Amino acid sequence: MELKNLVIRELQVNDGQQPFISDLGGSCDIDNPFAQETVASLNNALARRATLTHGAFNPDNEDGQVFINAFESYVASEQTADDFLNLADVGIDQLAQAMSKVSMESASGGYVIFSQFQDDKFEYLLVGLVRNRTGISFNENLNPTEVREVDLGKLHQAAKINITSYSLSKDSYLSFMGGKDKADAAFFANAFGCTDVVASKKSTSELIRAARDFCSQNGMNEKREQVVEDVVSYLSGQRSDKQSANLPDVEQILNSHVPNERAEELSGTFSKFANGNEYSVSQEFQPHNHTLTAITKVKAKADNWSLDFSKKSLGIAGSGKDIEFDEQTNSILLKRLPSRVIEQIKQAMLTEE
Repeated sequence: MELKNLVIRELQVNDGQQPFISDLGGSCDIDNPFAQETVASLNNALARRATLTHGAFNPDNEDGQVFINAFESYVASEQTADDFLNLADVGIDQLAQAMSKVSMESASGGYVIFSQFQDDKFEYLLVGLVRNRTGISFNENLNPTEVREVDLGKLHQAAKINITSYSLSKDSYLSFMGGKDKADAAFFANAFGCTDVVASKKSTSELIRAARDFCSQNGMNEKREQVVEDVVSYLSGQRSDKQSANLPDVEQILNSHVPNERAEELSGTFSKFANGNEYSVSQEFQPHNHTLTAITKVKAKADNWSLDFSKKSLGIAGSGKDIEFDEQTNSILLKRLPSRVIEQIKQAMLTEE
């Protein structure tokens, strides 16, 4: 990660008053290793979230138009430290105004961190709202004392703009997370003019449904399950690497399964298919872990046993799969047991005797 700009300001909310921005803070020294660690921690905290929503700016969103205009001007500018400071001040002011429209419980303050960084081939603007937490330390006499520190590992709210994708006019270049309360999440999104946002959970499930339907509608039924398995494998890999999933990458997976005789007709059509109104899969989104698990795993539990296995290992009786289900007897047959499992079962049987 290459940190390019960093601005930190405090957004305060006093009892019975509107949110306001502290005079303290401003541009930070980006060569400071703690500055780089701060942004890296924020980015990692955002990557761990499974409930990100994705979308783009809405030019019809009056609440966010001020920031949208400022961002467009910044991208077109020389992007100096002063330019970035002006952008950050506009964004923080918009946050304060948006926060004033929600409940006081949602409108608690914190530290707003505006950062711009290069990560691999993409350039990002990351905005995070973090808060203090109380901890325990020891003073010079080794007596416990209270300390207050910024909890970088727990983002309260955040928005991340892929500047590279925005510059290339991609359909989706903005992702954000909000609080547990819907109004709490809405004020952060409105401050930056978000629209057409799709939850990562829905994007994950809809992408897999789109892949399955694409095969069914284009005479690729015999390849359908393998296609779905490859798509799920890709999504799982991206999730493990804390990377977003990209629709063009999935399109390449589909292209590899298109029969040669239909390559000219079908290759390069999946992105438009999945991005249409039927599925509304974003150009870029973060795979949802629990959705992937539900699709790939079978988990069941009774009083005396539990099951946890991959769906691709399951088949009907006589299918030759490692786990076969017989509908006639409502029983499961486990085949090709590893030697260590066989020994473990034999030992258990001896113990029972």
